[in-house]
Amino acid sequence: MSPLARRTGVALVAFSALGVLGCGHRETHVAMLRAPQPSTGHAVELYLVDQATPARPYFDIAIVQAIGFGTDATPEAVARALTDKAATLGCDAVVRASIDVGYSRAHAAGVCVKYLGDGPPGPPAVLPPARGTNPTPPASRPAPSPRIEPLPSAPNQGR
Repeated sequence: MSPLARRTGVALVAFSALGVLGCGHRETHVAMLRAPQPSTGHAVELYLVDQATPARPYFDIAIVQAIGFGTDATPEAVARALTDKAATLGCDAVVRASIDVGYSRAHAAGVCVKYLGDGPPGPPAVLPPARGTNPTPPASRPAPSPRIEPLPSAPNQGR
């Protein structure tokens, strides 16, 4: 192998490794309960499990789920994926939504609903500011190693 080919191969591997470090992606899944509805053009409202559901009457369209991996494993990323998917289905809101965040994966799920009539939009979403990237994991301690002790039947053992 020529030195130029070797340097090119090493550079390609290094570049690929750098690309993988910044990887993150989101998946969305849907369980349809009714046919998709025409979009209203309004922003999709998000109501978490511990919040009161909207006072307006509505009907369920689908159960939506979003999973974020790597750099997209943040509450903001999965909440955005959840509402974006709900908007494509013609939903006005996602109710009873829950968000779980782990170290390298985040999960959100809720019920996509359509309002029965016109009415005032819900309050604007209040999300905490993005905290940046995930923290680095804590340093691990070295594993303990056993101490070798002399056998009682051979106390000297050449020492």
